[in-house]
Amino acid sequence: MYTGAQKAILERADQLTRESIAPRASEYDAAGANPIDSWRVLGRDGFLGSCIPTAHGGLGLDMPTYIGVIRTIARGCANTAMTLHMHSTVMRFVDALGTEAQKRRYFGEVVRDGRLFGSWGSEPAVSLSRTFLMETAVRQDGDAYVVDGVKHFCTMALGASHYMVWCALEGGIDMGKSLLLVLVPAEAPGIATDGKWNTLGMRATFSPSVTFTGVRVSKDAALGDLGAGLQVGVVESFALGYAAVYTGIAEGALAFAIDYARKRIVKPENIPVAHDPTVQRHIGELSAHLDGALLVLADAAERWEDGDIVERGVLGNKAKYLATEVGLAVTSKVIQVVGGRGAYKDFPAERAFRDLRTSTLMPPTVDRMLEGIGKSALGIEGVMFKISE
Repeated sequence: MYTGAQKAILERADQLTRESIAPRASEYDAAGANPIDSWRVLGRDGFLGSCIPTAHGGLGLDMPTYIGVIRTIARGCANTAMTLHMHSTVMRFVDALGTEAQKRRYFGEVVRDGRLFGSWGSEPAVSLSRTFLMETAVRQDGDAYVVDGVKHFCTMALGASHYMVWCALEGGIDMGKSLLLVLVPAEAPGIATDGKWNTLGMRATFSPSVTFTGVRVSKDAALGDLGAGLQVGVVESFALGYAAVYTGIAEGALAFAIDYARKRIVKPENIPVAHDPTVQRHIGELSAHLDGALLVLADAAERWEDGDIVERGVLGNKAKYLATEVGLAVTSKVIQVVGGRGAYKDFPAERAFRDLRTSTLMPPTVDRMLEGIGKSALGIEGVMFKISE
């Protein structure tokens, strides 16, 4: 159960989504462009500081409330919800690994100036669901770090002010000893992209490939010690937020189908489609499955704070797995229930289907999630991502 303060935050997120974010969703989807106006709305009401401690001017949301905010926004615009989640997870890393000086600087830029931070880890030759490995290299050069490499799926490219780049010091292959998270300013010389981003869905996350060539940053741009990024229980929260996005998309699609079925009058009976027993069974099935996924997500969020890295990995896997399977089923069947009109871009069902299908490709994969869940059930210890073969 949410407290009064938590409910107020969720109600505000819902109002912003309905009034300012959802109405722009199709426009940004069609353009394949960053949802800048939606970010401004979130920044104006403090939601860019969702994961920034109150001592630094943020909202300092607990995990259940944060997950509720992401779900709420995803009902209206999956892309805005996903980019907020990526940014917010970087804020979690800054909080967990940053020095006090780094926290004052980066948190201040978000709270005061409404700036966003992206997280770039994916690479063309590496499958993170197989082994957590970074080929992008960072090396020390006097009082600076120099970054070289290529990143794929660089969310918020050309839109965020900083990018947390996952690197390997001197090209090392043992991420437990060589992983370094480096906050690279967007305007740093040596960053290049062709800007190509023309995908099935999640088009407004604008995530083209980016090449780093001799990109120099100060040494205080690095967060924490080598390997620390995998040791603080933050990387696992990516999956929990993804699950919130998926369920939010599915909730929005199902709500559309229910409203459509109530209002759509068919002949010769001249009654709403909602009175068709077949439609009722479909809606009943989707509602029950979605409720199950939401219960698992809520349970994971409630247990998150007290969980260690291993437990958080299992909680994230369970929530993301069910959200993936249920979300795909809901968004697909909603189009079938609505009928031919469900395929029209004038309606949100088509976009929900595309966004869900694309976003569920984010690691860990279904097989990797089930492996982790199975290990836990069998009493075999494991983590969400393998850092070595």
